[in-house]
Amino acid sequence: MNILELFNQLTLEVILTTAFAVDANIQMGENTEMIEKAKGVLRTPQIIRLLARLPFGNSLLKLFEHVQGNQNYFPEIAKQIIKSRRQQGPTGRKDLLQLMMNANDETTEEQASRLTDDEIVAQCVVFLLAGFETSSNTLSFTLYYLAVNPDVQEKLRAEINDAIESNAKKPLNEVAQHIEYLDCVIKEAQRLCPTLAQVNRECSEDYDLNGINIPAGTEILIPIYFLHHDPDAWTDPEKFDPERFQSPRKDARHALQFLPFGAGPRNCIGMRFALMEIKIALVKILTKFRFEKSPETQVPLAIQPGFTLSAKDGVHVSVSRVYE
Repeated sequence: MNILELFNQLTLEVILTTAFAVDANIQMGENTEMIEKAKGVLRTPQIIRLLARLPFGNSLLKLFEHVQGNQNYFPEIAKQIIKSRRQQGPTGRKDLLQLMMNANDETTEEQASRLTDDEIVAQCVVFLLAGFETSSNTLSFTLYYLAVNPDVQEKLRAEINDAIESNAKKPLNEVAQHIEYLDCVIKEAQRLCPTLAQVNRECSEDYDLNGINIPAGTEILIPIYFLHHDPDAWTDPEKFDPERFQSPRKDARHALQFLPFGAGPRNCIGMRFALMEIKIALVKILTKFRFEKSPETQVPLAIQPGFTLSAKDGVHVSVSRVYE
């Protein structure tokens, strides 16, 4: 089966439910058009994204989105969600939407920066799209590498089962956070297939780097994919080896050699949420199912660029039930 399609359904439903209290029942076959619309937004061709950096770029990007029919789809959904929450009144929820709406209220502390309705809509769209595909890609890539590395998969399954048995009274999210080898497996999948191939920053002041002058206002691109595959930092960089992230090997690397969520004060705001979602999903799935190569499994996996890196033709593996 194509597990990428299944994880697209899962992660879109998770972000809608947890951040916005919307029960879309996507995994039950409802509202599936949202997935295709989201893919359309995130599959902007490379040439369009490059041209968008030019002075007329924003107009070109808007034109492309209009032709694709995606320009207003998610903003309208966000507006409907906000309208419904306001009509519903106080619910006691402290989800993402409620926090933003609280920052919009007139009761906001004096001198505090208040969000406008347009800003809330924009942030809703960003969180919805970013929280959907990044997590589904990471889950798919991780299980792909486990399918083509069965020894790693069995070791991870054994550690998951041991952790669950020895912490039977603890909630699953707490148990999942402390399985070291699970963390290593996810990080190695993120190293080989980072969700973002690069991130950009703007130089805030003139800077001299080894004789190269970088003027203030210059856009700087940080090549995450290259950093994660740099042979000077990673031995046999194309090999899937989760033990890279165990001591003492991990202690010998520069902290900024591994940037799946960026770094610094503007790193991914959803990092903790994403990792918790991914870990809980993997623990639940791997206790029940085994993943193996099938005749349709690509080795190596074909990757396509967009706003994120994703599997070009999906992630096809064989899935069987585990009886233990």
